[in-house]
Amino acid sequence: MTCCSAGVEQGTFESLADHWQHLIEGCNEPTFFDTEAWQKTWWSEFQGDSELKIMVVRSESGDINMIAPMMIDGSEISFLGSTDLVDYHDFLIRDRFSPNCIETLVSHIDEMREIDTINLQSLPSNSPTITQFREAAEKAGWNVELEQEDVAPRLDLPSTWDEYVSSLRKKDRHELRRKLRRLEAAGETKQVELTEPAEIESAMGDFMRLHRMSTPDKNEFMTPEREQFFSRIAVELAASGFTRLCFLEVNGVREATSLSFVCGNVRYLYNSGYNPAQSKLSVGLLNHALAIKSSIEAGHRVFDFMRGNESYKYHLGGIDRQVFALTATRQS
Repeated sequence: MTCCSAGVEQGTFESLADHWQHLIEGCNEPTFFDTEAWQKTWWSEFQGDSELKIMVVRSESGDINMIAPMMIDGSEISFLGSTDLVDYHDFLIRDRFSPNCIETLVSHIDEMREIDTINLQSLPSNSPTITQFREAAEKAGWNVELEQEDVAPRLDLPSTWDEYVSSLRKKDRHELRRKLRRLEAAGETKQVELTEPAEIESAMGDFMRLHRMSTPDKNEFMTPEREQFFSRIAVELAASGFTRLCFLEVNGVREATSLSFVCGNVRYLYNSGYNPAQSKLSVGLLNHALAIKSSIEAGHRVFDFMRGNESYKYHLGGIDRQVFALTATRQS
């Protein structure tokens, strides 16, 4: 299928809601960041003085082949959301491997004479957008720079927990088993996984408490504005069945937590926290290990640890995937 286009038009969250979901369902590996609910919620919380620019590319027959949710801040156009809250960005395109939609979008932006910088952050390394956008922008006369922004480890999941444990490096396999035995010896332990909006809404206070106490950096990160966003988006996406809010309980007390989202049979570990007083029991790492076990049992094919090179991700089998930032500047 090609993406022959009849040009670019402007859209809104409301007018595009059904088309948005249809495009996501047709994507090879959509993320929860791509959803209309995520984009709309982020915009309502953090738009500031930026101008919303949702661009739509239709085919000659009138079908919507691409949605490009972007914003303008001064002379720069970018995706919605920055790297503090968004790990992956991309355009929603019916046929990701056809360059025509990207070419149409670049041509449209090129005609926006007030724009002199295009900033596309957090593009995963397997995205065709990287090559397509770069080639189209350079063809239109823009200077393009591409740099690695971060790494995002992920794990292809086997069909059983035993296969997963056996796939780990010898030292990591031994350590995981030892830590699980030690946790079991500590008393009554269980992992609770919440998926219903009402349950998640009532439990976000415990998530915030454990997140903040984990490290000084996490405490500083969780501003009142971000706390409000986390709580809103967790409940919003739970309504569509995406949200997984996990707690590891030790003797009836919640000692570790994680907030994940499942989309396209991939589980994305968005953020987490734990009680440092229980670090000897490795409650943070084991909560993630049990989330991996839950994902295997649910038939998910990938567990994505997302942005950052924290050591626990590699101890649990994560393999780096690069994330890139593409910046195009108009030649004077």
